[in-house]
Formats: sequence, C-alpha cells, structure tokens
Amino acid sequence: MAASLIIVESPAKARTLKRFLGDSYDVRASMGHVRDLPEKTLSVDVDAGFKPTYEVVESRRKTLGELKTAVGGRNREVILASDPDREGEAIAWHLSEALHLRNAKRIVFHEITADAVRRALESPRDIDMNLVNAQQARRIVDRLVGYRLSPFLWSKVQKGISAGRVQSVALRLVVDREQEIRAFLPTESWTLDATFSKSGDDLRFKGRLVLRASEGEKSKLEVGTQAAVDALVKELEGATYRVVDIEEKRRTKSSPPPYITSTLQQDASSRLRYAPNRTMRIAQSLYEGVVLGAQGSTGLITYMRTDSTNIAAEADGKVRGWIKSELGDKYLGRPRTDKARASAQEAHEAIRPTDPTRRPESVRQYLKEDEYRLYEMIWRRFVASRMADAVYTGNQAEIQAGDLVFRASGVRLTFDGFYKVWERDERDDEAQLPQLAPGEVLEQHGLEPEQHFTQPPPRYSEATLIKELEERGIGRPSTYASIVTVIQARGYVEQRERRLHPTQLGETVNQVMVAHFGSIVDDKYTAAMEDKLDDIEKGGLEWATIVGGFYGPLERMLSAANEAMPAETGEECPECHEGQLVLKASRFGAFKGCSRYPKCKYRQAVTPTGEAAAPALLEEKCPLCDRPLQNRKGRYGEFVGCSGYPECRYIRREEKDEPKPTGQTCPQCGKHQLVERKGRFGTFFACAGYPECNYRANPPRKDGKPRAEPKLLDEPCPICGKPMVERRGRFGTFKSCSDYPRCKGPQGAKKTPVTTV
Repeated sequence: MAASLIIVESPAKARTLKRFLGDSYDVRASMGHVRDLPEKTLSVDVDAGFKPTYEVVESRRKTLGELKTAVGGRNREVILASDPDREGEAIAWHLSEALHLRNAKRIVFHEITADAVRRALESPRDIDMNLVNAQQARRIVDRLVGYRLSPFLWSKVQKGISAGRVQSVALRLVVDREQEIRAFLPTESWTLDATFSKSGDDLRFKGRLVLRASEGEKSKLEVGTQAAVDALVKELEGATYRVVDIEEKRRTKSSPPPYITSTLQQDASSRLRYAPNRTMRIAQSLYEGVVLGAQGSTGLITYMRTDSTNIAAEADGKVRGWIKSELGDKYLGRPRTDKARASAQEAHEAIRPTDPTRRPESVRQYLKEDEYRLYEMIWRRFVASRMADAVYTGNQAEIQAGDLVFRASGVRLTFDGFYKVWERDERDDEAQLPQLAPGEVLEQHGLEPEQHFTQPPPRYSEATLIKELEERGIGRPSTYASIVTVIQARGYVEQRERRLHPTQLGETVNQVMVAHFGSIVDDKYTAAMEDKLDDIEKGGLEWATIVGGFYGPLERMLSAANEAMPAETGEECPECHEGQLVLKASRFGAFKGCSRYPKCKYRQAVTPTGEAAAPALLEEKCPLCDRPLQNRKGRYGEFVGCSGYPECRYIRREEKDEPKPTGQTCPQCGKHQLVERKGRFGTFFACAGYPECNYRANPPRKDGKPRAEPKLLDEPCPICGKPMVERRGRFGTFKSCSDYPRCKGPQGAKKTPVTTV
C-alpha cells in the first residue's frame, strides 16, 4: 500500500514535515489556495442564497494536476495539513472538493515540531465546516462590497479605485485623525523648574512647581501665561527653600505577555522598523522551517496568526526550567493568567519559540539578518513573560518656598527581573535624589521657566493603526497587515516619516463613503460583523443569514447614493449650452462637469450631496474685468481667481509667507537687498528688486555646507545672447542660460551636459 499523502500549503512546510516523517508519508504542497471566486465576475448568486461559484486558480492548475496524480486511486489515505485557522480550513476544503476526496482526514498543529506533528497524526478529524463557512461568509461579503461599491466610486470619484468593508474603516480612522489635527487649537501653558542641592553638596537635582500650600494638596497650580510665570519668579526672590516632606515608594513592573499577531506587528514596526507585511513574511518562514545545518529544516516559532496569549503546559515548564537553571530562582516569575479578549481563539497559542532553550545566538549562522532579529525578539519576549517582576525604589520630596511648593522625585531599579532578557523601554532611574530630611534647607541654583503648548493627537503609524484596529475589534490576526498595506497601495494613504497621511484621493473617497455608506465605514458596525463571523465559526449562526443581513442594507444605501449623486443632473451646461451637467467627483472633491468634456471643460465644485459649493466672493475687484474676485482651490493649492471665469481667466496665487529681509545686498544689481522667499520647490533667496533684477540663489544645504553657485562662462547664449553659466543639478553638471527660466537656452528645455575631469 502506498504511503499516506499529506498536503500542506508551502514547499518550506513540506520540507520540514518530510524531515520528521521520513519515507512513511508523501508530503506535497498545494501552494496556497487552489480555488477561488473568479476575478472578472461577481460569482455569487444572490437569488440562490448567495451561493458562490468557485473556479480553479489559473496559476494552480499544474499543481492541482500533480496532486490528482499523487492521490491516484481511492484507497490512498490523504491527510490535509493546512494552517490552523479559517483560511487554512478553507484551503483544506477546497482541496477536498477539487480532488474529489471523500474520506480525507484533517490534522492541525500550531508548531512544526516532531512531537506536535506526531500528536496531530494520532488525532485526525473531519474538515470543520463552521470554520469554512466563516471564511466563505467573509469572502462573499467582501466580494459584494467590492463589486457593488467599486463601480459606484469609479463613476463618482476616479476610475480604477475600490472600496472594502474593513479597509474603508481603516481609511476613515486615518482621515478622522487628520481632521482632528487640522481643527486642533493649541493651548499655552508654563512650567517652572528649580535646581537644588544640599548645602555644600555637588549633586544637583530638579524640582517642579506644583501647588500653593495655602490652596491644599488637591489644587494643582496652573500657569497659563508668561506674565503669570514672571509673577511667580518675582514672588520667589529671596525665598528660603525647605524640605517639608519625604516619601519613599516601592513599585513593581510586570513582564509583558507573549506576542500575539497584533503586538508582534506593533513591536516589529517600532523596534525593528519592519512593515507589517514584512513581519508576517519573516514569521511565516520561521514557522514553516529554517534549515539548521545537520539538524535539517526546523520550525523555530509557533503559528504566527493568533489572538490568544495561551501557552502549552509543556512549553511553559520548559522555559521555567531554563530560567531557573540559567538565571537562578529569583528570576522565576509566578504563574500568570493573561486576560484575553472575548473573541480570542483559546485553542490557539501565543507566538513563541518552539524550543525555548534554543537561544537566538545558537542559530544566528543559519538565519538571514531579518529572520534573526525577529526570532530574537520573539524569544526574548516569551522568556521575559515567564520571569519575575522588575522592582523600583523611588523617593519624592516636597520643597516649600513661602507659599509655593516644588516637587522633586527620583527612582532607581533595584532588581532587574525580566529586564535581564528584555530591553527596557525607558530609562527612568537616571534622576537620583540625595538623602534628604524634613526641615532641611536647600540651596537654589536657578529657576527655569519654560513655555509649552498642547499638541494635537499624533498621526497613526502602521503600528498604532493596527493597535487601534485591534482595540476597536476591527479585523482579525490574519487581516491586520493586509488592511494597512491595501490603503497605501490604493493611493488613499501615504507614509511620510513613518506616519500615515491621507491623500486628497483618500479624503474624497472617505467623504463619499461617510456621506452615503455610513454604516459600512462605522467601526462599531464593522466590529459587530467580525463578531458574527466568529459566531459562524463557533456554529452559532448560519453564514447565508449573515450575508443576507448585510446585503439588503448595502443595496438600499447604494440605491439612495445613486439618487443623491445621479450621473445626469438635468441641467444644461451654462458655457456651451449643448451638453448636460453630470455629477462627478475627483481627488480634489465633487463637481459638476459638462457631458461634452473634453470639448467643453466647464466644471463647478459641489458638496458630496450634489449641492453647489460656490467659492466665497471677496470685496476685491478683478484688475482685468472689474468683477469680484473669489477664493478657489486647484490642483496646485488655493488661489484667488476672477468670478467671471471662464470669460475672464485672471488668477493670483497667494503668498503664504511674506518675504523675509536678510540684510544682505544683492550681488547682481548691488542696489536692493536679498529676501528669503518660499516657492513651489522650497525656500530660496531672491533680489527684492524683482522683476527689475532676477537674481535668485538656493539656501545652504541641510548639513550647513554652501550650495554650489552657478559659474559664469565666457560664452553667450545662442538664443538671447546673455552669458552662459555652469550649474550643478541632481544628474550632474550642465550648462544653461544665466537668464533661466525666462530663457531656456541653449537647446530649449534640454541642457547640454558638461564633462568634468
């Protein structure tokens, strides 16, 4: 009888299992999903209970053919060993359907080790259709959203864009945060610090003014203006600073729990600067197996898509034994019970090393650098989670001067505990207080008033957005990385200095979605849908009922949106009088445009509901036609234009910053001084006598070094006759006219490269 056939997803996983199982089993890889909904059609029969129509993925036809050959006759035992989650269960079911398997066995394991695989083979089960139906429900709901909403957005915003059930909520979070930042008004406040020392002691420490003694302990002293802080400084002139109270405290800090998917992605982003998708790719390779020399392919971590902090008793005992033998009893922590969220899959484990005694440095030679760094972080986090608390000893002193009370504090780490293996996030033991006694008079070495302003909420990073999604119950471990990736890939969000900024396209899409599909972009509604999918997985709900309950409201919202934003407005174009006005939207906002575009380019800005949004008229008159000017917004930003457009095309771009005098004389004309201006490409210096003198120069580089000034050449420009200059650009040295950009010689916009030796 032929050896049993085990089918897994990837070749790496197959290699690792083959090492454990030898020739007893034939291990093959399906390369992921072999069937899916076709891309070019909806493939969901709404009238037949949302029945999906699947087809073989084109790139998997050859693999599926090889698997059919490997299955052979009906007598061969087939074991499906895809990943232990909804997606893995769906892969197993699709394989069973595509290969026409009737008695296939299903095994699951959360780590790819010999013991875990052996235990799984000893207890096979049938395919769990509850898990499959939960995956199908998610897939069908997402397909309905994509196929019903995307065409609507194509017609109203921009062709080729898309909407998604969860990605739209993530986009709304980013846009809402941006709007909070724009609306934020800073509030001024002041602090007053004093530097102290004991009489004759060199150790100095700082205290901060916190309250007035006469107003009581609960009354915090608020200082809102410089005048108020100046009055306090004056009040302290000649004061005696006396210690009135000393308090010593002992506090502990518990170790963090082992990683789940979201916390792994967050820490990898903040500590290693890995994008969530990159983190999951690396974790996948560590899970599926890495070749460790003579040991062969070995899985180094447990399954990386999990929301449970549970740890198997065997692994817990093993790591505790390692801590006790390597670090000592005092570093061994008490058994812990981490509170999991309600939807957490308790059957799963946290992300941990498969062998806690396998230290990162022992396998470093076999790992790529990013694999090593991620494995080290997972190993340290897991070991730390089983270690003792860190212990801090702190003291706090209250120092009174007249009616004003300063507070100084110091803290030091007295027992490192889990910090023995886990890098500390803070260094709060650097401030130390000397031994002080109540009634002791201190020397004061200076007062430091400092102005502060309240700060707007920070923009999301990839890590903090994932944290926010998790806290709101949006998405699941298998989707966090793809959510954050897709809103950037669609051009709705861009990353600048590791912070997420909505693009104009993203804000327009969000504006339309909020106005017409409010429940779809509502975080509570989306979280409730995730809970319903979890209930399907547990067997508590029918998947078709949930899909139907989602589809009905979606159709009603879509119908209402089409009525509110019809393609045809029934209005005649006021410019050409031949076409009809059509309601559309662009990355710059909603507008009405002529149906004869591009022959007629008339357009008028409107609100997302279709109402005209006429630009505000100004009291200033147009210098060309005497009509009122108005504020407008175009692709290059805000500007002032004539209200008589398109008959009058006068525009004036507003300078956001007045020119700043530099005090230097212009080197070209010698009459006017240089001023600092801001242009489209940044700051530059120019002659205040422009346009009489067109001198301009770039500011020094960021490193402080002067920029190369154009070198005057002894040859005339062949176009205007003015001297040629040698300049340096981003692609090297080139020649151009000294009167550039008014003259683009010597060869139009092209510049002649200069060869330098």
